[in-house]
Amino acid sequence: MLLAWVAFAVAIPWLDVPVLGMASALLVLGVWMGGVTACWRLVRRTRVLLIALVVLYAFATPGAPLLAAWEAPTQEGLLAGALQAWRLLLMIAALALLLVRLSREQLLAGIYGLLAPAKPLGLPLERIAVRLWLTLHYAEAGLHGNSLRERWETAMSLPHAPASSILLEIPAFAMRDLLFLVGFASLLLGALLW
Repeated sequence: MLLAWVAFAVAIPWLDVPVLGMASALLVLGVWMGGVTACWRLVRRTRVLLIALVVLYAFATPGAPLLAAWEAPTQEGLLAGALQAWRLLLMIAALALLLVRLSREQLLAGIYGLLAPAKPLGLPLERIAVRLWLTLHYAEAGLHGNSLRERWETAMSLPHAPASSILLEIPAFAMRDLLFLVGFASLLLGALLW
């Protein structure tokens, strides 16, 4: 699932509007079936980024102005910004589905498994896993409270050492993993050749 999300993240900048529409329909269905709260929480956290994205594109992209008296914002910039915000919303929805389906330990085990081939190159996988675990731990602990002050107080009162050791259970490579990889590689090859 993590590999599929990474592939979606890599492919989304090249998807045109009809494909984005189909992806939107699938993601809305997935979110509706179990992930509305997680998706809404992530969208709420990124609302300023989404608005800034549309505004920056609207004012920085040359084209036909929306108002005759001003050179910016432009129609082309507004459309380009809306398209980029749409892509980012799709990524957020896909991430919400991923976070709903996987526990923190499963997510870390997946990241560890995806990075495992780079271990002979000297990549410190254990340190990366521990840092990600701590980041997720403190991010989840800091979500409690509605006001900014309550969240700040929660963040300041967090213990410095939540656990003395972290145990990741890396699942064995199964037949479904092989089938997914073959299907994924076939789909990727087909998309590249198309």
